[in-house]
Amino acid sequence: MICNIALMKSIKKPIVIVGAGFAGMTVALNLKTSNPSLPILVIDSETKFIFKPLMYEVLSEEIKMWEFAPDFSNIFSDSGITFLKNCLTKINFRERILEFSDDLKINYQYLVICTGSVPNSFSIKGVDENCYFFNNLNDLKKLKLILEISQNSSSRPKLFIVGGGPSGVEIACKIYDMYQNQFDINIVERSNEILIRNKIFNREESEKALKNRKIKVLLNSTVKEVSDNNISILNDDHISILDKDIVIWTAGIKPNLYYLDEHISQVNGRILVNDKFLIENQENCFAIGDISIIKDMEDLPLTAQVAMQEGSHLAKNLQLLIQGKDLLPFQFQDNGEMISLGIGEASISALGLTLSGKFAFEVRRFIYASKLPNIGNSLNFAVSWLIQKKSFMNNFLKKANK
Repeated sequence: MICNIALMKSIKKPIVIVGAGFAGMTVALNLKTSNPSLPILVIDSETKFIFKPLMYEVLSEEIKMWEFAPDFSNIFSDSGITFLKNCLTKINFRERILEFSDDLKINYQYLVICTGSVPNSFSIKGVDENCYFFNNLNDLKKLKLILEISQNSSSRPKLFIVGGGPSGVEIACKIYDMYQNQFDINIVERSNEILIRNKIFNREESEKALKNRKIKVLLNSTVKEVSDNNISILNDDHISILDKDIVIWTAGIKPNLYYLDEHISQVNGRILVNDKFLIENQENCFAIGDISIIKDMEDLPLTAQVAMQEGSHLAKNLQLLIQGKDLLPFQFQDNGEMISLGIGEASISALGLTLSGKFAFEVRRFIYASKLPNIGNSLNFAVSWLIQKKSFMNNFLKKANK
């Protein structure tokens, strides 16, 4: 249900969840499933849930916008969860009050903050002004528009993707397949190899995919500046100033903590929590997802998989807290990783299995379809896709059992 002020005032001591990405969504839905009578208020500055791993397929038009970005109103309408669209500006931990951009103030008894991450430009000159990002719907629409405009250029546009992680590799392969070599695509990576933190199999398959598409990879290279017409890249103590038409920035993210002005323990700019997700010295206050870092578990990747596992575990802990029982420590289970490598192709390294090519793409789609919020249009997408691909699951099971 969508929240209005009168309704909100009638809710007694709700669990307040600020941020409705993978972490917040998982907490809210799991908690409501286990305790239907529990009052839950979810607050987010956006109106749609963004299933970010499928943004690449939206860019390439393999799926439609509505299939990966359902409205929060639809997700929460039948669950009994109250949703408020608003922008948090401050948390007063001492008074246990949330303050918002329209001067609204909300008291809380239990608080979960999971406001996600935003692109990190690392204060490099010209990045914010002259680069395209890939973090939300607005970014997606801007990038798609400039690609459509640029493809009609008389010369082959020079496109640089900064960051050789999964996002950079996936975007590069999609753009190449979409426009059939109409762009001169270059990946700029500061390390000595792409996907440096990913599974070896996926790294090798990604290298093959880039090589087959003749996408150039500039390793050991650091961007120093991006201007209107050029990109300056440092390599081997030499700065090259190269002509550019489009620069897509996927070089990193930072926690979205603009509203935090009180002294809260942080590590690398993220809120430090214990293995039960509690914020130090803050009673009944939890932080999960990209904004948090767990003590002695600092190496966990900033992925949807981690966020959803944290959300699921926190839902159980909140139930225990309400019942006056001891909270349980979190343990991450690595279920592997999946990377899209162009239209209709992917690479998977998970649970002892390695798959690549078109079959891997179908498996990846199936897994993500099963994780979409089980409501409205998203449910229609998952069901229709599964009907179309009913024979593929039999092949998958046969292969898995060999």
